[in-house]
Amino acid sequence: MNDRVNEASAWQDEFVPADDGPHDPGDDFYYNETFWFSFWVPERGLGAWLYSGIRPNAGVATGGLWLWDRHGADPWEIPFYEQFSWLKLPVGADSRRVVLANGNSVTTVEPGMVYDLAYDDRQRLTAELRFAGLERPVPLQSGTPPYPKAAHYDQTGRVTGHVVLDGERIEVDCYAMRDRSWGTRKERGYRTVGYSWLADGDQSVLAFSTPTPAGEDEVYAGYLRRGDKVSRVVSGLRSVRRDPQRGWITDMNLDVEDEDGNQFSAHGDAVSRLLLPHSTSVCAATLVEWTTGGTRLFGEDQDVWPLPEWRSLSRRR
Repeated sequence: MNDRVNEASAWQDEFVPADDGPHDPGDDFYYNETFWFSFWVPERGLGAWLYSGIRPNAGVATGGLWLWDRHGADPWEIPFYEQFSWLKLPVGADSRRVVLANGNSVTTVEPGMVYDLAYDDRQRLTAELRFAGLERPVPLQSGTPPYPKAAHYDQTGRVTGHVVLDGERIEVDCYAMRDRSWGTRKERGYRTVGYSWLADGDQSVLAFSTPTPAGEDEVYAGYLRRGDKVSRVVSGLRSVRRDPQRGWITDMNLDVEDEDGNQFSAHGDAVSRLLLPHSTSVCAATLVEWTTGGTRLFGEDQDVWPLPEWRSLSRRR
């Protein structure tokens, strides 16, 4: 695999070393700090998230680890699912290390670029992983959905290490995505949104999209990395096909254009998925095998719907 680290373009709001640690929450009850890292074992159809949240003014920490495969999509069907909502806040968290009561820890090796990750549920699963960024963290522009009132950065990287699940050691060596956000995060008001990405050592693509009356999803934000250059995605289409019974995505086409007029196209086939419920929404997180220009690579699609609309979608189909 190619371990080249690339420079972001000048339009980026710089992610600084202090951003690896918690920020001043002010007096906003809904203030939330999030740390998300994904990783994959594509040959086994395994997808996984490490996700943690800190709500300092509410006095709680949240999150856990989710690992799914081809044999199920609901939380009670997948190999491992832990999602906590009412844990104690981390003590002494700073930009060097955050240790959470959900069993997750994030240690900064190189600010903004390299992190050691660990998880221990004290019963079935342990994980020791390293995330090494392929580009500097890329900001979602201020005011852009789905996080118009929060700072939000996305970054692809190479993830290496292993997971031990029920005594079986599973090696991890993949390209994956992380994000980092802080600011107001409420549990109501979610809109339908697609979050699609793919990456390898030579390229990274991220596309945020929203449905249109024409039936295709319009891409409105994201970024494209080719070689050493990162550019902002300004337009595109996400065209999906769905399972006639469950409504989740079976395959899709992604076509985007960046600020320099460069175009990118890929076709994605779903490998496995997790239906991840939230308070008022559901996210169908899908491991996707992508093909572009004869190259095969992996990534993800997050298909987020308010619960009433997801229910209506399934009924219509």
